[in-house]
Formats: sequence, structure tokens, C-alpha cells
Amino acid sequence: MKPVMRVFRRFSGSFCLLLLFPILLPAAPAPQGTPFCADSECAQTREFFKQLCDYIVKEKTTYPVIFISGYYMRTLVAGYEILGERRYLDAAVESADGLLKKQNPQGYWPTGYGGIELADTGSALGLLSVLYKHVDKDRQEKYVSAVQHYFNAIEKDGLILPSSALGYGWATNCAHSGHSHCAPSGGLESEEMTALRNGAYTTASCLTGGEGFTWMYHVTKEDKYRRVAYNSLRWVLSTMRKDGVIPYVAGDEGVFWEKQGDPANDFRLWDRVPYLNSAYLGEGLLSFDLHCDQPEWKADLRGEIKPHIEWLLRTQNASGSWGSRTNHAESECEALFSQTRSPGVVNLLIWYYEQVDKDPRIVSAVRKFDRFLLNRDEAKAFGLLNVGASPIPGGGCEAWDSVTSISGYALSDILVPGISAKW
Repeated sequence: MKPVMRVFRRFSGSFCLLLLFPILLPAAPAPQGTPFCADSECAQTREFFKQLCDYIVKEKTTYPVIFISGYYMRTLVAGYEILGERRYLDAAVESADGLLKKQNPQGYWPTGYGGIELADTGSALGLLSVLYKHVDKDRQEKYVSAVQHYFNAIEKDGLILPSSALGYGWATNCAHSGHSHCAPSGGLESEEMTALRNGAYTTASCLTGGEGFTWMYHVTKEDKYRRVAYNSLRWVLSTMRKDGVIPYVAGDEGVFWEKQGDPANDFRLWDRVPYLNSAYLGEGLLSFDLHCDQPEWKADLRGEIKPHIEWLLRTQNASGSWGSRTNHAESECEALFSQTRSPGVVNLLIWYYEQVDKDPRIVSAVRKFDRFLLNRDEAKAFGLLNVGASPIPGGGCEAWDSVTSISGYALSDILVPGISAKW
């Protein structure tokens, strides 16, 4: 019995060390296959995802536009969790440290291209949500404090509207990032807030409302936060058309819910960016569903979203993508807004399949999109910079960075369903 006891003592001592120092262990690589990959073992998808993560580490760790940087860095956090590459996590943590420094004294974050938008901020703060479990207590406290400051500012400024929608944000003295006073372009002056923009805004209601307030509930368990999240998502879904289309309500951009019937307004409301609305609503909705701890509210929103899921399945392009670049928008860059956000549709569909209804059409649709991305020529034409998409002439258009970063967000869920909202 003595040799056995010695072995047991050695084993138990080692086991105790593992319990004491779990942070030293690398992330375990994720399972190799899921139903959503175009290739049965996911090898090609994993390799493409790794190549994208490597590209981000090399080229995009200091990207100045906060919403795009948020998706790039969230891709890296998922890359660490899926592939076990510590440098991905280190880059994301460093980026989050920089994001905290950009918060202004009032509690807001400049977009990086001019103005303050609750929509962009919601995307950016998604990085803190997925990083929280990976960082030390000091950083965790800083994350919560920064987001609390932001929410206090929103409440003080009346940007949670009586309708339960969230408002747009603030105009600033920064018309675009080339101005000398525009943060973060390196000017000597801070970006000054000049006028409150409190018109109801669909995207802000999805991202800061649905996603951001859910995360604050998740870390504090204070019911008031999830109520804001639920009510803002309910407002968005209340605007959905019978055929499942979500409108783009943005009064501060001149797109008004109340002016339906005016052809120019209706185009911008219903037809200009439908897949942008899908992606961002999906992000807020799946975050709420996975973390709200309120079964009745979850059931309500799951039922309401069904027509939209059907619309997505019926309008996917033959190529596997969603959306079009010939929608008669005001500019070439604006014509790209909907399609370059459309990869986020995949995260919504995967959530719906995993949590609500295992509809085989969803598996087929997601595989079709994955196959589209794995086709290098298609991916390049789609705008993915990691496979060599050419910059858009004239500069000042973030479309290719949008589609590249959000495609990373989508690929992470294709490889490991739900990892994009693993808090």
C-alpha cells in the first residue's frame, strides 16, 4: 500500500497546484467539427479563421474606428478560445486598455470618424464583455466602472426614450476624422460634444440597448439593466413589417418612422440597409437570450423574431451572401453598408438553430455562407482584406474593414456556436 500512497500524494499535490494556478493554462482548442462548416471536419474553416486572426494581429490592432476595432478584437478573443493562441488574447487586452483611455469625461466614446454614437459604442464595448472572464480583477473593475459611467451619461442625457428606444448620441465639433481637433487623429483639442441627438435609433437600441445593458445585468445582477435591454429589443421588434423586414429608424439621419408614405424616406427606412439591421438586432437579441435569466421574456422575443428568420432564409443570395450593392444609395460607400454588415446574420441564425428551432434550412444557409467565404475569389470581391481585397478608391470608406471584422465574428460562431457571446 505504501507505493500506492506515495503515488496518490504526488497526484494530489499536482492536482492542488492545478487548482491554485488555472490562469497559467492555455485555452483548450475547441472541438474540430460543427454542423455549420462547409467542410465536414471544419479544417478549411479553421485554417481560414486562423489566417484572418493572424492578419488582424499584424495589421489591425490599433484600428481607430471603435466599432470596427471592437469586431476585430472580439475575433481575436474567439481565436484565442478556439485555437489557443495567447498572442491573440494579449492583443485584445491591450486594445481594450486603449479603449478605456478614449472615454471622455462625460462618459462617452468618440466613434473615431466624427461624432458620438450609441450604436458604435455598443459594438466597441462588446470587446469588454468577452474579455471580462480572461482579465485580472483590476481590469474587470475598470471595465464595469467605464460602462457604468457610460450608462449614467445615457440616463442623465435622456437617451433612453419614453418609447424604450435608445437615442442616437451626440454631435461634436468633429465632422470627420481628418479635422485637427478630432480624436483619435492626434489633434491638440478634445472632441467637443455640441448637440444632443436624441431621435430614436434602431442600431443603438440593438447594440447598447440589447447587448450592452444585458452585459451590465450579467455582471451586477441588477434587474434595472435587463429591463432596459428587454424593452429596447421589444421596441425594435415592434417596428418589424409583416414580411419580417426590420426598418432603419434614425431620425437624426433624417430617417423617420413617422414619415412613412414618403418615397425617399421609405427607401431609407426599409430598403437601404435591411441586413445591417438584421446583424445588429441579432447581436443584441442573442446576447439577451443567453444571459437575461428571464424565461418569459426570452420566450416572448423568440416568438417575435420568427418572421425575420424566415425572411433571412428566403432572401439569401445564390452565392451564399446576403444583400446587394446596387440599391441606389447616395454614394458607393453607402451602397455597401448593408452587405458589409451582413455576416452578422450568421450569428443570429446559428443562435436560433441552437436555442430555438433546429431547422435544417439554417444549417444549409450557414454552410452556404461559409463556402462563399472559403472561395478566395468570392471573399476578395466581398471585401475581405485578409485575402487581398483592394481599398475602395477615394479613401474615407470603412466598408472593407467592416466586412472583414464582422466576418471574423461570424466565423467564430460557425466554428464554435455561441462563442461570440460567451461571457
